[in-house]
Amino acid sequence: MPTSSRKSLAPVDPRRLRLNDPDGSSGTLLGMRCLNCEVCVFGEAIFCQACSSDNLESVDLSSCGILYSYTIVRVPPDGWPGPVPYVLGEVELPEGPHVLAEVIDIDHADLQVGLEVRLALEPVQAGESGPTLMVYKWAPSAVPPALPQEG
Repeated sequence: MPTSSRKSLAPVDPRRLRLNDPDGSSGTLLGMRCLNCEVCVFGEAIFCQACSSDNLESVDLSSCGILYSYTIVRVPPDGWPGPVPYVLGEVELPEGPHVLAEVIDIDHADLQVGLEVRLALEPVQAGESGPTLMVYKWAPSAVPPALPQEG
């Protein structure tokens, strides 16, 4: 009986996303915090954007945030692997950084600034024959209310 070997997935950018398990079903956004002024940024940094200090530490960032701004992209960049149009959202995390990523699982008419969102990971193939990478996106946090049951 043949055995199937399942490869571990890789994050789209290991400086910004750490996968917490081999199948990529959960992950953590990565950032840096200034030890002098406490400002946090998304991804790597060599100095603080607020005070210019190089006294930084790596931090795990929250997986939930608030939709700060968004746009509906109707003309995607070359090589865009997803459906068009799509929503590009700017999400403010509790620690302060803003993270740009696609917003999924919501009708465009239901989008609103202030919407609570959570980190969502999706596999995306790089090019026609490239590796499958886990990409960070945003999805609404709220679970739709259950329909009343007839009884």
